[in-house]
Parts: sequence; structure tokens; C-alpha cells
Amino acid sequence: MRTTSNTNIILDKLRQNPILADMSTEELRAVADFTEYREYPKGSPIKTTDDRDARMYLLVSGRVKLSVMSPEGKELALSYLEAPAYFGEMGSVEVSRRYADVTATTDAEVLGIRQDGLTLLFGMKPELAIEIVSALTQRLLELTSRLEGMAFHDATQRVMRVLLNVATASYEARGVPVIEGLTHHEIATLAGTSRETASRVISNLCRGGTAATKGRKIVLDLFALRDEVERNQ
Repeated sequence: MRTTSNTNIILDKLRQNPILADMSTEELRAVADFTEYREYPKGSPIKTTDDRDARMYLLVSGRVKLSVMSPEGKELALSYLEAPAYFGEMGSVEVSRRYADVTATTDAEVLGIRQDGLTLLFGMKPELAIEIVSALTQRLLELTSRLEGMAFHDATQRVMRVLLNVATASYEARGVPVIEGLTHHEIATLAGTSRETASRVISNLCRGGTAATKGRKIVLDLFALRDEVERNQ
């Protein structure tokens, strides 16, 4: 990990973040005084469940994995976030344990805003607090849906639901129902199954015309996939 408190670097990175796009240079400079810029190589831990560091993290570039570990050492991936994104939203709340480990799955750039900086930021931009609560609520709903799927559906159904959720989010954000940047292993961990099962389900969807692979991308027919999910419930 490489860390810097260089104000000019931090100011430039803050200015690039969509959630801060309408803030003035003076406001961003004030937030920069409470912010660190960090670079993490692929595979590096960014936060752990025992981390008491009260910060909100802005993901400037790269991708991170949110996961939990069982006492036996088995990992369950909760979600993957791609830049621009944020995590550690509840850092200002006094709790004994954070809810997830955060690991860089690619080289990643991160801005860490301290609790006193968050207080300042929310004072200047109150709607940001509402946006963060909404995002956290959405993540909770997605996690609840995944847990329901693991409890009530078989592995094939779970993989298809992960594909449907990720592709739908891509369509809503970019207008294209594509899965990009997730390996079959990562899809499998989100579905709580093996890589072999995830690969088999994807291959079957491709043979049926519901999915198509283009390099490392998976392009999905959302209507056909929804039909598949409903048919196999």
C-alpha cells in the first residue's frame, strides 16, 4: 500500500468523483485536509472486520470485493464494487466489529475520508448522507435476496439470479446488459457454489441463446434470462 496526504493529488481525485462533482474547489480543499490517498496492489486487504478506522472510502479506480470469513476459514463474497463507488459508510458509528472485509481484486486507488471530514462534508452537502443511506439500504436488500436464494434455490437457480442481478445493474447504469470484470470463480462465490457449476450454467445459457461471451464479457438477454429464472423456481 502507498499512502499520501499531498493536497493537490487528493484535490484532483476528489474532483473526479461523481458524488462530489457539484462542489466548489474551496469546499473540496476543506475536505482534502481530512483525506488520505492510498494505492493498493491487487490482492491487498483494504479493510477488515476488526478494523476500527472510522473512515468513508471513495473507490477512485479498480475493483474491490466485500466478503466475510467463517470460523473455518471459508469465504463468502457479499458483493463486488467497481469505481466510482464508496464503502465503509458506517465508519462513524461506534460498533465493535465491521460487517465485511474489503479486498482489492485489481490494483485500486482509494480516498479515505476521516470522520471529522465526513461531518464537514455532510454539513456542506446534506443530500450526500441521504444518498449513502439509500445505497446502503440497496446493498442490504441485495444481500437479503441472495441469502433467500441460497436458502430456497438450487445452485443453478442461484447462478442465474446472480447473472440477472449483475446484468440488470449494468443495463440500468450503462444501457447494456453485460457482465464485465467478473470471473466464473467470482460469479460462483456470489452464488455460493463452485466455479465448475457457474461455468456449466453459463455454457448452457450460451447454448440456448440467452447469453453470449465476447472475450471476457458475458452479454445477456435479460428477458430470456428472467424467463429462465421464473421457469426454474
